Amino acid sequence: MPKEQIIVQLNPDVPPTGSDLGIVNAARKSFGRRSDWEFESHGCFGKTVQILKDKDKRLLEFLARGMTADDFEGIVNSTSEVGQEIRDGGWEDCAVFEMKELLWEWRNTPTHDTPFNHGFFSFEVKAPIFVARHLVKHEYLIMSEYSRRYITEDVEFYQPDVWRGRSEDKKQGSFGEVTVKDFEKYWVDYGGGLYIEDSSDVNRVALDYYEHLLSEGVAPEQARMVLPQSLMTSWTWSGTLGAFANMCKLRLSKDTQAETRYVAEKVYEELKKQFPVAAPLLVEGVY
Repeated sequence: MPKEQIIVQLNPDVPPTGSDLGIVNAARKSFGRRSDWEFESHGCFGKTVQILKDKDKRLLEFLARGMTADDFEGIVNSTSEVGQEIRDGGWEDCAVFEMKELLWEWRNTPTHDTPFNHGFFSFEVKAPIFVARHLVKHEYLIMSEYSRRYITEDVEFYQPDVWRGRSEDKKQGSFGEVTVKDFEKYWVDYGGGLYIEDSSDVNRVALDYYEHLLSEGVAPEQARMVLPQSLMTSWTWSGTLGAFANMCKLRLSKDTQAETRYVAEKVYEELKKQFPVAAPLLVEGVY
């Protein structure tokens, strides 16, 4: 995959805000309390670094999980015991019902999301249109996108170096690589004939026709309809730590489209730099 075409970087005009301690103190606000950093010396030269106190780390775990460590351990142990009953074949119907109840309890345990939304990020992203449309569906993330209603130059297409195969066990996702034969198609009105060797030929035809429409005076907002989904676009993408973490949690999955996953990976790297404790708890979970 030509990753160099996909760019994800922090917005130079809007630096990240917030910290792990800020989330802790937002959560403690309800009780009129605050916490402070703890300081440790690291390395031969005794460089002092600030870290969260253990009690504050436990608080972040509680917020991300929606329950205390003891309650979580209780559900895990109960689930394990009921699972063993089912495997042993004893009171199977009753055990299955109990397992469903435990899973339903876990699913309906409310998390405490509000404190995680006091941290803020803004990114500048460049990616193909099909990736942008995949990501725009996430709630509470604001996009301001490059518009071809107004801009007609700098046309760039995303060009994959391999074609991935369709996943056999799922409707979405991909697996391995496939070889695509040349697509022999006769184009009567395009120089007598054309053999499509790869997607760059399709993009070239689309671009030529797009430019032809513009030269004939067609409005850019209508001419753009002939450009394919491989067209590169760019957008400013802003939102809270909680909103971006939710996006990463979903889009880092192995069955997510590879190009989309790459964007999520780059975003997640920045989340962890700003929130080294909170971001992994939200994205990777609390175990």
